[in-house]
Amino acid sequence: MSDFQIGDVVTRKSYGSDVYFAVTDIISTSRAKPVFVLRGLLHRIEADSAEDDLVKKNSRNAYLSAQRYFSNVSQLVNKKSNLNNLLLLSRFNAKPGKILHIDSSRDFLDMCMKQYKEARLEPVGILAPESQQPGIVRNLLEQNRPDILVVTGHDGIKKGNEKRDSVESYRTSKYFIQCVNIARKYQPDKDRLSIFAGACQSYYEAIIDAGANFASSPGRILINALDPSIIAKKIALTDSRKIILPKDVIRLTVSGEKGIGGVNTKGHLTWV
Repeated sequence: MSDFQIGDVVTRKSYGSDVYFAVTDIISTSRAKPVFVLRGLLHRIEADSAEDDLVKKNSRNAYLSAQRYFSNVSQLVNKKSNLNNLLLLSRFNAKPGKILHIDSSRDFLDMCMKQYKEARLEPVGILAPESQQPGIVRNLLEQNRPDILVVTGHDGIKKGNEKRDSVESYRTSKYFIQCVNIARKYQPDKDRLSIFAGACQSYYEAIIDAGANFASSPGRILINALDPSIIAKKIALTDSRKIILPKDVIRLTVSGEKGIGGVNTKGHLTWV
C-alpha cells in the first residue's frame, strides 16, 4: 500500500525538493507502478511523479506558509501598483473593467477573487477543469459580457516531450489556445476584450497567436498563482484612454518577463 494519498503535500527529490505540490490524483495500472499527479501550492504547475521520488511534507505547515507568502505578495503588488490612487478614482467617478476569471483551482480562484474585491472590482469567477473550459467559455462571455477574460489553471511541459513548438508537449496549453480562439470569434477586437491565458510553462507563442493580449510563459518557467489576477486587475483599473505597455504590467507580476508576455493593450477604466 502506498505511503501517499490524495491531498498530501509533497516535494520531488529529483528536483531538489524546490517546489511544494499537492497530490491530486493517483493513476494505477496492473502493469506499472502508480503515477502521482501533482499540482503546485504556490505556482500554476502540473506534474507527475513516481512514488520513490516523493517526499512527504507537513500539510498544515505548508498551507500556513503558503497563506503567509500570498499575503506578502499581495501587499507588495498593491504597493508597486499604487493601488490606493486607483481605488480612489474607481470609487468616485470611474467604472473599472469587468473581469471574467475561469480557473481550474478552487484555492487559486478564491485568492484571485480576493485580490479583485480588495481593489473594489466585481469579478465573475468560474471553477472548471482546463479540459472543460473551451466548452463553457462562449456561453460565459455571452452571459457576462466582460471587458477582460482570464483563462488559467495549471500546466507544464510533459516529460520526454520537450519540443517547445509542439502543443502536444504541454499538459493543458491546447485548452487555453482553444479558449482564446473561441473568445476571439466572439469578440475579435483586442481593445474591446482583453484576454490573459495560460499557466506554468504554457505554450506562450501559440496562445498569443490565437489572439491573447497577455499569456504565459515566454521562458517556460513557473508562474505565480496570483499573476493572472495581477494582469487583469491592472487592465481593469487603467484609464481606457491609455495604452498599457507590456513592460509596465509585467513588472508588477511575481514571475516577470520570463513568466508573462504580451502586447500593447488598452485599459478598461471608463469615466461616468
